[in-house]
Amino acid sequence: MDRRAMKWLSERLVDLSALLLLAMMIHVCADVFMKYVANRPIQGTLEVVSYYYMVWAVFFPLAFVELTRSAVAVDIFFNMMPKFMKVACMALVLAVCAATYAGLSYITWADALRSFSRNEVVMGPVAVVVWPSRFVLPISFALAGFVCLWHFGRLCLDSRARDDLTGSADLNEGTL
Repeated sequence: MDRRAMKWLSERLVDLSALLLLAMMIHVCADVFMKYVANRPIQGTLEVVSYYYMVWAVFFPLAFVELTRSAVAVDIFFNMMPKFMKVACMALVLAVCAATYAGLSYITWADALRSFSRNEVVMGPVAVVVWPSRFVLPISFALAGFVCLWHFGRLCLDSRARDDLTGSADLNEGTL
């Protein structure tokens, strides 16, 4: 998969997350309005917010975060390292991240399949089917892990990508 396809997919997942956050805001506001104005809250709001909106809004953007390398980073010592150590450190981090995402994807996939086979529901004021939301985690983790592997491959094979990923581009060239 090339960068454009990954960028397009990750951006669409971010767009979907934004729409879900908007839907969550409207749903919760409608629930509060109905509760205090009509004394009839929308049944199942807490369950839908907890098992659908929040899960999807938080995990769908993981691939985008990895693609743009915009996760929280503390690089006090990293910036003082010579370039070969930066490359080695970045390779280690990307490999560990990809392995972690793969492990999380594997574990959550098994949980999602178990939830699907039981037709899992949450009982509250109303029964809410929650098994579909269980598949968001393994898919999101797998996509984020794939992006980490893609960065790892670029780091190993492309000197320009190496400079981009480690922040080692020459400042005089204006490539930063």
